Amino acid sequence: MILRRLSVFLAVLLLTLTPLGNETFYLSDSNVVFAANESYQTTANLNLRTGAGTTYKVITVIPKGKQVTLISKHGTWFKVSYSGKTGYVSSTYLKQVTSTSTPTSQSVVYSTTDNLNLRTGAGTTYKVVLVIPKGKQVTLISKHGTWYKVTYSGKTGYVSSAYLKQVTSTSTPKENPQTVKYATTDNLNLRSGAGTTYKVITVIPKGKEVTLISKHGSWYKVNYAGKTGYVSSQYLKLLTSDNPKLTVKNGITYVDGVIVVNKRYSLPSTYNPGESKEARSAFNKMLADAKQKNISFQVISGFRTYDYQKNLYNRYVKTYGEAEASRFSAKAGHSEHQTGLTFDIGGPNEAHWLKQSFDKTAEGKWLAANAHRFGFIMRYPNGKEGVTGYMYEPWHFRYVGVERATKIFNSGKTIEEYYGFSGK
Repeated sequence: MILRRLSVFLAVLLLTLTPLGNETFYLSDSNVVFAANESYQTTANLNLRTGAGTTYKVITVIPKGKQVTLISKHGTWFKVSYSGKTGYVSSTYLKQVTSTSTPTSQSVVYSTTDNLNLRTGAGTTYKVVLVIPKGKQVTLISKHGTWYKVTYSGKTGYVSSAYLKQVTSTSTPKENPQTVKYATTDNLNLRSGAGTTYKVITVIPKGKEVTLISKHGSWYKVNYAGKTGYVSSQYLKLLTSDNPKLTVKNGITYVDGVIVVNKRYSLPSTYNPGESKEARSAFNKMLADAKQKNISFQVISGFRTYDYQKNLYNRYVKTYGEAEASRFSAKAGHSEHQTGLTFDIGGPNEAHWLKQSFDKTAEGKWLAANAHRFGFIMRYPNGKEGVTGYMYEPWHFRYVGVERATKIFNSGKTIEEYYGFSGK
């Protein structure tokens, strides 16, 4: 009984303690409330402490009138973030403010002063989406106390403003922007402003060229097909003067000395070179090397004339319809087989000939990993139909020479993507 009275007396005594400084002593942490993206302004100079009470160490003093971002509530104490630091403050000296978008936020660009976490919410307790490297630019969407909602490389999230330095968005220096060209690496939205919240004007197909007007952080203002708007630079590839240009000679298109043939670029009906001796020699060397690993294969379709391809394609159209036939067969003049540099390759099991299951066979796997060493590229890789216009064909290999094939293979790109021209 005496102990019970003593404990009650001590509790009453603690509750009647005079507040210390501008804070009150917090007794219980059992009722924790979490909140997201709430901002508060200090109404007096306020201690930021390591814990929820006046007995905890002061990390820093937050000046009157500054904004802090709420992380969680602990009774009358709030866990907040301020200027890159996290701690606890008394809510008595906080006034909630409404987070608002900056009127011209889409044109406000910041540069990171250190590697910076992009998070799913405005606080250090939120998940990290990615780490933005030091010196990269982000575009402001809205401010939430000391946390800014930004876009970077096509992704949106929150960062601490303590590690941002505002920069002025300007046209690209030291270059005439009208001469700077980019190729889209995927279907890309052209928007009315520099951010994903803006209206989509049109969708620019993958592999198309756009002309740069100005840079706004990770968003570029560009011109495409007479339309002007903003696109995410994440899906652009610079076409510099170092990129080989397409040239046309005797009706044949070339890039870097390689004949270009696809749905957009064709060969004359009179072009009839026969099978390339160089390509056949390279194939024989490749086969000899494969046989040392007990791998064997053969050419099941090589050079085709313009007329042969015309008849073949027309038969496929009658059987499958034009839309489906065009996914795996080329119109006359648009077939790589007419160059004499292309081979359809099959292994001992004919059940896998001209089928995507070829990539599951030993010879299919070997060719995918080694053909570049002998100058061949898999012309229509998996997942690239949107670029080439043709379905995945793990049996179709094009000879371009060892040096070029190795570079293209290592890039993981199609020949269209590597050299920056359209496939459709």
